[in-house]
Amino acid sequence: MAKKCVLGIDLGTSSCKVLAIDEECKVVAESSGKYPLYIPKPGWSEQNPDDWWKEARSILKGLIKKLKEENYEISGIGLSGTMSGLILLDKNGKVLRPCIMWNDQRSAKQAIYATEKLGGLENVLKLINNAIRPGHTLPKLLWVMENEPEIYSMSYKLLLPKDYLAYKLTGRFVTDVSYASGTAMFDVKNRKWCDDVVNTFDLNPELLPDCVESPTIIGEVSGPVARELGLESNTPVVSGGGDSALQTVAAGSVNSSITSVIIGTAGIVGAVLDSYSKNPDGLAHVYCSVIPRRWYAYCCSLAAGGSLEWFRQTLAGLEEQVAKLSNRSVFDILCEEAAQSALGSGGVFFMPFLSGERCPFANPNARGVFIGLSLKTRKNDLVRSVLEGVAFNLRRGIELLYENFGVKSEKIYLSGGAILSDVWRQIFAEVFGKEVSVLRYSEKGAALGAAILAGVGAKIWKSVEEVVGNLDIVYRNKPVEENIKYYEKLYRIYKDLYEIIKPAFNLIVEGRS
Repeated sequence: MAKKCVLGIDLGTSSCKVLAIDEECKVVAESSGKYPLYIPKPGWSEQNPDDWWKEARSILKGLIKKLKEENYEISGIGLSGTMSGLILLDKNGKVLRPCIMWNDQRSAKQAIYATEKLGGLENVLKLINNAIRPGHTLPKLLWVMENEPEIYSMSYKLLLPKDYLAYKLTGRFVTDVSYASGTAMFDVKNRKWCDDVVNTFDLNPELLPDCVESPTIIGEVSGPVARELGLESNTPVVSGGGDSALQTVAAGSVNSSITSVIIGTAGIVGAVLDSYSKNPDGLAHVYCSVIPRRWYAYCCSLAAGGSLEWFRQTLAGLEEQVAKLSNRSVFDILCEEAAQSALGSGGVFFMPFLSGERCPFANPNARGVFIGLSLKTRKNDLVRSVLEGVAFNLRRGIELLYENFGVKSEKIYLSGGAILSDVWRQIFAEVFGKEVSVLRYSEKGAALGAAILAGVGAKIWKSVEEVVGNLDIVYRNKPVEENIKYYEKLYRIYKDLYEIIKPAFNLIVEGRS
């Protein structure tokens, strides 16, 4: 008799990840593949949706073949992806231009214009409960309307990244409430598209996809695609959710006493809210959760793991060579170097604003900074300062969740690639001043969350909470009291440094424009 499993597909910034879990929520197969990210101009970030589909198809064919050989029956597919991207399709389903990605900053002027057009920040928060940022979908759409009117005039449907995969699998134009929450066109409180935003900008409501709750089955894999992939044609596809929403849940936060800290390219500090909550200043995001009738609040720092990746690409050529010769991870080597630097990185501070910043400091003009360099500074100090700078920035996010939404962070769970480093986990624990834990498989991130949703949609499990509650803790890092006090002092300096340097960011950007 065939064993049941479900698939989770996560469309990330740099790669597509697919994993399969069985009825015991054990990972039984996984695979991934990369695709390019294009930077046509500084601050721009684009990808080709057909690159996603090509890679996803290749991964799925190989994984499904392997699962069949091991006597697994695929009961459903769940989807996840980076949020707030903009894809425009014509009436034939053809992509009209590259996807403008979540970390693209070109539409800063349009974000300001949209806020003013809707009556200012206070009124925007009343309508959608979130500030409008350059990374959101609406400003990107306004940018296209202004700069590429011929593209807009041909547009039949707007889709977000993982929903493009849903379209290629099922032929349907559908999104989910967590994903739609990141468009700046969505009434988060009432979980529907915001008519006032649509009407204010004279948008065609038909441009927007249908919107459903995240565990909803949106259709079945179409016949030709199912045959190509080796699937049954009646395999259900569950809408899934945004990567931050799924990562928050898969990392452990299923209620407001548990905070999840996720280190991917971006850094997410989030918690599921038991009831709807107003977003008082718009610094954080309040979106619909992938758990029906719940919401989640989160702060998104644009370059967390991305800062360490930048360091690897730019300054770690020697470590790359050592990693290849010793068949080790270059990130392990870098973290070992960081451990050789004392707390405080020899007086060096790093501000991780390599892609501008969204939260906790909403500033598209922000730039990455090393400050405090001296003749005594060594590379291990620089590496450690990157790890500490990311932790300082995310601590401010934890504080915002407490100040604005009453999230008490009684438990803090880490997720993402960073959790494999004991050095970085310990830095997080001591900067946060609290024990941090890691759930089994949480490094699988949104792909795991998407698979869990597929299982809920396919009736294998009753709820997301049931599955997450049964995952084991695999790491615990307790802070050293003396180190907490030292990092507390450094954290206050970090916050002051941002305010001191902030005017320089504008000067740099204005000088280059």
